[in-house]
Amino acid sequence: MSTPASPHDRFFKESFTYPEAAADLFRRALPAEVVDILDLTTIRPAKASFVDPRLREHHSDLLFDVMGHDGNPVLVYLLAEHKSSPEWWVALDLLRYAGEIWRHWLKQQADAEVKAVKRLPPIIPLVLYHGTNRWTAPTDVADLVEAPAALERYRPHFRHELLDLSWVTDETLPAGVVSRVALLALKYIFQPELREQYAEMVDTLKKWDKEHPGFLEYFHTLINYLVTAAYYLDAERLQQVLRENLPEVDNIMQTIAETWEKRGIRKGEGMAVERMLQHRFGALPPWVEQKLAGAAQEELEQCMLRLFDAPNLEAVFREEGKH
Repeated sequence: MSTPASPHDRFFKESFTYPEAAADLFRRALPAEVVDILDLTTIRPAKASFVDPRLREHHSDLLFDVMGHDGNPVLVYLLAEHKSSPEWWVALDLLRYAGEIWRHWLKQQADAEVKAVKRLPPIIPLVLYHGTNRWTAPTDVADLVEAPAALERYRPHFRHELLDLSWVTDETLPAGVVSRVALLALKYIFQPELREQYAEMVDTLKKWDKEHPGFLEYFHTLINYLVTAAYYLDAERLQQVLRENLPEVDNIMQTIAETWEKRGIRKGEGMAVERMLQHRFGALPPWVEQKLAGAAQEELEQCMLRLFDAPNLEAVFREEGKH
């Protein structure tokens, strides 16, 4: 059975399937000499995902077809890392995904009856990380392989680019509507400072005329992400910002209120489980807070039963039937 999409996965994909948002991100995150050879007006998202099903809770991906200015195809693979701390083996995962992407590309050529394909297009891997701790994992597979000098030729070099939102300043984020709103939301979604960003996100979104065909749709995308994924959501502050800036979309207030009320019903139980987990395991990472914020009462009760014998936090939150 497939793993349901997380709020982070949905928001990431709904944001960066906008070609202009993807282009803004590439200009910000890729080396200038790489951007210079790409015709970013040709960006086309591919309908394919290569993330291992076991990692879909913490990884999201998008593949883009882009033409180089020389007329040759280039593939840009964007992987979003939603964990609070970087995963050490991401570079190795990307190498595996690259093999799958190239096989997918070859099949497309065969299906299109393209003759005499003898070369593969380059893949530019880009990791977008929005955890709370700085990225410290290697960005080249070669740095994961230990070998003596005689075996140096067998160390594969496959490097990925990185945009680590945990340390970049807001001033250096793109100015485009969707790209800036999306990166601000992702950067602060785990942070208590999120409430201070509501006005900035709404002001940026207002750069679109409200008759813009994507305005209302992306407004809903943003609000839904904030309401469903932010542990430190300040509902009153969010509603105040919306009333002051977008009175014509006041009908969404009820949706916000209803969603927050449903979360509030479980707030007491969630806080009790949180205190017990802290007593047993110490400081909790943001992913645990996210789990508790989105858990139903039945799930919270199961967590309380498990935490007495569970050897670690992962075991407390295991799905039924899995070990």
